[in-house]
Amino acid sequence: MNLSSTGDPLSPLDLSLRGDKVRSEISDREALVTMSPSDVQWLTGFTGSNGIVYLDHEKFILLTDKRYEEQGPQQIRESCSSAEVMISKTPIEDIPSLALNKIIKVDPNLITWRAALQLEEIIEGGITPSTPLKALRAQKDECEIGRIALAARIVDEALNETIPFLSGNPSEMEIATHLDFKIREKGASGNAYQTIVASGVNSSKPHAQPSAKKIENGDLVIIDVGAVVDGYRSDMTRTFIIGEPSVLQQKYMTVVRESQEEAIKILKPGTACAELDRQCRKKIEEAGWGDLFIHGTGHGVGLDIHEAPAINSKSIENLLTGMVVTIEPGIYFSDNCGVRWEDLYEITESGARQLTLSTKSPQV
Repeated sequence: MNLSSTGDPLSPLDLSLRGDKVRSEISDREALVTMSPSDVQWLTGFTGSNGIVYLDHEKFILLTDKRYEEQGPQQIRESCSSAEVMISKTPIEDIPSLALNKIIKVDPNLITWRAALQLEEIIEGGITPSTPLKALRAQKDECEIGRIALAARIVDEALNETIPFLSGNPSEMEIATHLDFKIREKGASGNAYQTIVASGVNSSKPHAQPSAKKIENGDLVIIDVGAVVDGYRSDMTRTFIIGEPSVLQQKYMTVVRESQEEAIKILKPGTACAELDRQCRKKIEEAGWGDLFIHGTGHGVGLDIHEAPAINSKSIENLLTGMVVTIEPGIYFSDNCGVRWEDLYEITESGARQLTLSTKSPQV
C-alpha cells in the first residue's frame, strides 16, 4: 500500500469526471483522439503500451489490443473512469467507425507524423491541432499531488542515505546506482528520469550522464534525481562541495541559491511565468553570469517530467492553484564546473508549498 507524504494511505485516484472536463473543451461536432501514454493514463488509468482514447460528447472509448483484454477493464474500474474498452487488432483503423464525420482534435506535439497522416486519410471530418488536455492536466487534484509529494519524500530519504558515500571517492555511476536502488527500496516504481550525478568538469553539462569518473576532493557535484509513484513524478537537484569550498565555489553556490529564493518569493496563483523567470535571473545577472543560466527557470511536473506550465522568458502562462512546478536556476562554466538548485512546489491558494525537502547544506 502506498502511503502519502504524511504517512497516511494514498486516496484512490478518481477519474470519473475527467471525460466530462474534456467534453467541456470540445463542440458537438468535434472529438478528441490521443495516443500519448500519459494522456491515456490521465483519462482512463490504463498503463499498457498500446492505447488510444477516442472521446466525443457521446462516446468515451479506450482502444487497445488483445494483450490488454483483462488489464484495460481492470485498470479502468480501479480508477473509476467512465471509459469503455474496445479490443481491436488495428485500433487506429477503427476510429472512423466511432467518429462519424466528427472533426478530430489531436495534439500535434504528441502524435507521430505517420499516425497523423493515417488519421487524415481515414477520417472524413478531418483532423485539427489542439491541446485541450494540456491545461486540464496542469492543475492537479489532491490525489495527484499526494502521489507527487510521496515521490518527493522518497527521493529526500534516498538522497539522505546516499550523501555519506560521496566522501569515499566513489564514481558518479556508483552514486547514481545507489540512489536508484534506494528509490525502489523505499517504494517507488522507478526513476522519474535518468539520475544525473555530475562531478567536477562534468557538472558544467546540465544533462551530464553518470560516468566512471571518480568524485574527488574539491569537486562540485550536481545530483538531479526524481521518483515515480503510480505514474506521478518528482524532480529535485542538489549541488554539493567535496571538502572545503574555495571562495569562488562558495560564491557560485550562494548566488544561485539567492536566485532561486527571489523566484520563490512570488510563487503564487496569478504570477506570470515569464515574470517568474525574469525574477529568478536577477541575482545571477547582477553577478555577471547571466549568459551562463542557459535554460528555463522551471516547468510543470506530473505524469510527465515536463508538463505545463513552461517557466521561461517566452511563456504566456500564469500560475494557477493546483499546479506543481520546479524552480531550478543554474550556472555552467564550460569545461570547469556548474551549480544548480532545484525544488518542487505545489501552488496553493495562498502561495506555494515546497515538496522537496532535502538538505541544502552543500559541504560533504
